[in-house]
Amino acid sequence: MRNFLREYFLTQTGYSMFVISVAIFMASFCCYLFFSHELPITDPVEANYALTAKEMVLTADWLSPRIYGQVWFDKPALFYWLTALAFKLLGFSDLAARITPAFFAALGLVLIYCFVAKLKNRSTAFLALMILGTSLEYGILAKLVITDMVFFVFNSAALTSFYLGYTGDRRWYYGLSISLGLAVLTKGPAGLVVPGLIIMVFLGLERNWAELKNLFTGKRMLLFAIISVPWYFLMIRLYGYNFLTSFLGVHNFLRATVAEHPKDNVSYYYFAIFMLSLLPWSFLALKALWQGWRSWRRQPALLERFCFIWTAGYFVFYSFMATKYVTYTFPLVFPAAILSALYLEKLVRQGHTQAVFRWIGLPFAFLMLGYLGVAARYLEGVQLAGTVTMLLLILAMVVWTVCKSSLPWRSLKTLFLGQLAAYLLLSGMVFPVITDSRSGKAIAEQLAEKKDYRIGMYQFYSTSAVFYSGQVAVKLQPQRSTENLDRLDWSSKYTMPIQTIAEFVRQAALEETVVVVQDKNKEEFLTAAQGLMPKLLSRSEGLSYYYFSQE
Repeated sequence: MRNFLREYFLTQTGYSMFVISVAIFMASFCCYLFFSHELPITDPVEANYALTAKEMVLTADWLSPRIYGQVWFDKPALFYWLTALAFKLLGFSDLAARITPAFFAALGLVLIYCFVAKLKNRSTAFLALMILGTSLEYGILAKLVITDMVFFVFNSAALTSFYLGYTGDRRWYYGLSISLGLAVLTKGPAGLVVPGLIIMVFLGLERNWAELKNLFTGKRMLLFAIISVPWYFLMIRLYGYNFLTSFLGVHNFLRATVAEHPKDNVSYYYFAIFMLSLLPWSFLALKALWQGWRSWRRQPALLERFCFIWTAGYFVFYSFMATKYVTYTFPLVFPAAILSALYLEKLVRQGHTQAVFRWIGLPFAFLMLGYLGVAARYLEGVQLAGTVTMLLLILAMVVWTVCKSSLPWRSLKTLFLGQLAAYLLLSGMVFPVITDSRSGKAIAEQLAEKKDYRIGMYQFYSTSAVFYSGQVAVKLQPQRSTENLDRLDWSSKYTMPIQTIAEFVRQAALEETVVVVQDKNKEEFLTAAQGLMPKLLSRSEGLSYYYFSQE
């Protein structure tokens, strides 16, 4: 393996490719990390990962993920390890929490550039990098404390390694084994199942089942097992049936068979997500996919065929899943960016400036209008005026350059720089306000002087407040759930302490307590707590803080 890597970097790609890769990584890492220290952890999803990683550091238990002091079987341990390592090195900060997604987003751009440059040329590789790196969903997930960017990179590395091994040196199949193992350790069985299905479909259409014996060699299977199996083995040994029913039952089987959010379970859901996620390149990607489908029977180039199967594989597989999530089909952005770059390279080579404007310029203008709407929704005063002015200047600059230029490359570079400038502007001005509105950091600040108090949250829960304050609150509800706890149910996902308001109020007479109540539930709470004389401590941002003394 060492000789193979030395051979690849020194003779095939050369020193210049290494330098370019480092430059891509450093530039994109800095862009994605820009202003991340101003982005507080949000509820509900980010806070779950951040708090679990924090408890991993505090308990020094790097095997069993925990949240609210209880073992939690939501995801495998790799993402928690990466985030906990950042916490260990940099402390429990917003910047440390967001280093992992930014780091892997930068790796993803290096991966797509090197893959396309090796198979095609550097200009096409730059187009693929540009499309992927400035697409809407990629830029957002590069900042979010969730598993999807890490999972994206391992899935992409697995399938690119397979393709390089299939078309060239089979030693790339070791990269497939390593990447699949890491993907399974990041998000579970999906890390193996979906790439495996894509590979099987591809080999079936190629009528080359004999290649399976080169894939499933003893060494490669052992390498995959060494990476992925030990954590699962230890968790099953420690927690047995509870781990299997929670991790495999609720978080895998239940997601596939029962819709967690039934309103999202519609046929067009992932098509809409696809069109949004790749903006401003989504219409170009749709055109590239349509061209690929039309040329399918004319035997398109092998790379285009593979990327088409890769894209369709994720889209079809998750369309049949009962539970729909925005990020489930995110891995298909990688092959879609490659197909878009190949199609765009043809347009540029043939000098089709108007086509470039039609397929990219108009969606870019639409996206900029969306940015203006978001700014108007979350900003006000000088911040709003400054942000709107800058976005309009960026839009005017891009439109003027594209309309005046007869060179497709110049138009593309302007669109790319305009999208990058808008992203950096939003990172500094808009994203902090959005995350602040969805974070419990302000609640933690309100409770900073109440370290020895019991904390209750009536009819809602803020895990991020627990992350920032270090105090595990109790979720309060009007009455105890009557659902059957012995069967698989979505309610088993939630592991925070839960009490009825009656139970909590009775205990409030024994020790000092603060209850946080949303304004919309204030009257209901006061009715439930009557007789205990709750005292209003403060009100802030739609929340009321009530104090119960021991007297």
